[in-house]
Amino acid sequence: MKISGQSCSVRLGEVGRVRCEPGWHLGSDWVRGLHDYDLWFVWAGRGRMKIGPAGRALVPGTCVWMRPGQAYEAEQDAAAPLGVNYIHFTLKASKRNLPLSDITPPFEIMRTRQLDLVDAMMRRVIELRLEPAAAEVAAGLMGALLMELAREHAAAPGMDAPGLDHHHRDIILQAAAQIRESPGRVPPIAALARKAGYSVDHFSRVFLKVIGARPQDYIINARIERARQLLSESDLTVGMVAEALGFRDIFFFSRQFRQKTGQTPTEFRRGLRRI
Repeated sequence: MKISGQSCSVRLGEVGRVRCEPGWHLGSDWVRGLHDYDLWFVWAGRGRMKIGPAGRALVPGTCVWMRPGQAYEAEQDAAAPLGVNYIHFTLKASKRNLPLSDITPPFEIMRTRQLDLVDAMMRRVIELRLEPAAAEVAAGLMGALLMELAREHAAAPGMDAPGLDHHHRDIILQAAAQIRESPGRVPPIAALARKAGYSVDHFSRVFLKVIGARPQDYIINARIERARQLLSESDLTVGMVAEALGFRDIFFFSRQFRQKTGQTPTEFRRGLRRI
């Protein structure tokens, strides 16, 4: 892969996924122990990070590429504890570790529009990192993630600039995170819009601009994705899954599931059990 014009590969360090405890904060002394890169992805909650003299909001979708020598401090909103994925890593070229001075990270902090993708890729890297035989796959997946984040950042200059658009993104990313975390208990779109301080039409337009999908489509997709997980990982009946995810009846659930996946829920589960 290439990062900042340098051909290199990834070597993984410590990884994890945490929901920060009450009272958590990142103190100024923490960076003294940072001897490699550390990629953060905020998947829930709210907070603020100080990078050097500047302060930036931490909301769902925020990615931070931290490096030794820079000053970092962070705190969270006590009413909305942060949920964070973190992956420590170094970069290698020609069988040697690259000096940190050889690589200028393509971004230090950004907000991705691809929340589901970034979260899923980081979670998979974290899972594979714990399997010694999967180390090469985990490192390759991490390299692909870094390249995709760099591409997204380069393709959308100015998206993180302060101003009205920045405010819209914060509100919509929080709404999207709420939908993904509890797709079966999502308030009506009118309630989401009211909470954001928008009319329903304006909320839908801004949501489409920021996320790339209309709110109703995003909710349906989140419910179907969660349904796939429940059908794969639990013994809940199809009717129980439909009820848990807020579908009005099993027939409506089955019809929407088939529209999105090409199979009924029963066919999907039966196919898994044949594997």
